Amino acid sequence: MFQSMVSLMTVVALTLTGTTAYSHVLEGVYATVEKQQPSISVTPARTYPGDVIFVRSKQPQTVTLFSRSYRLQPSSHEYARFIPIPFDVKPGEYNMQSADKKFTVTLTILPKSFAVDKLTVSKQMNAMRQDTARIHADQQKINAARASSRPTPYFTEPFTMPANGTLTTPYGYQRVVNGVPANRHAAIDIANKTGTPIWASNHGKVVLADSLYLTGNTIIIDHGLNVFSIYAHLSKLAVATGQEVKQGQVIGLMGTTGFSTGPHLHYGMLIGNTYVNPQPFFDASPFLWK
Repeated sequence: MFQSMVSLMTVVALTLTGTTAYSHVLEGVYATVEKQQPSISVTPARTYPGDVIFVRSKQPQTVTLFSRSYRLQPSSHEYARFIPIPFDVKPGEYNMQSADKKFTVTLTILPKSFAVDKLTVSKQMNAMRQDTARIHADQQKINAARASSRPTPYFTEPFTMPANGTLTTPYGYQRVVNGVPANRHAAIDIANKTGTPIWASNHGKVVLADSLYLTGNTIIIDHGLNVFSIYAHLSKLAVATGQEVKQGQVIGLMGTTGFSTGPHLHYGMLIGNTYVNPQPFFDASPFLWK
């Protein structure tokens, strides 16, 4: 279409006198084509429940998806936002639309099933999950730590695995504790011996390094653009709140503090307060997602 438009306008231009007129015509052609380009990009365009998409635009935009509105944030000469895909969304095609209804992008949600993870713990440990006052107090700390994020990313490269070990619980498993369904395990568990080094999975700033009730010694890192990573059950913290860290830097040691049945790292990635599948961040830089 672009070539046919240029050919047509070239014929018109050649009937005019001088190169100036021809130049003006071509400027008009390019301006018309530019206006026809989508003002919103979504990557990946095909995804799964529990995953995340990256939305970008050259202009300020508010978009609607799953009946919720998301305002893109200014970042590095563009407007961008990561949007988590709910676990309970049904497979199918969904339209993301700009608030002014001028732009629509189709997003395809593919089917995905998650296994069940049955866990048996002692009565004493299971009672920990019932102490709602302490759990709520810790959640207030966590919410405050993730209340704001640097508008520009600390990272450009893919994220890396935060520890060596065995993947004992993949992302998304439905937890059943002592025969009773519990929250979905929206993180990954990596098991190894106590004292195994834990590394920052990417550049960022520590927004929480503290001993919490259920997650034990816990670190949360802000990577910018509302992307956070969490490291739980550590035996030792090696960083402090407010400290900037580099990818691969040792930030703590593996342990079994808090609600834990053995030495392991509970590692999660979040968009704000919503856990998302970390695997896409390991596979490629989000800026190169397709």
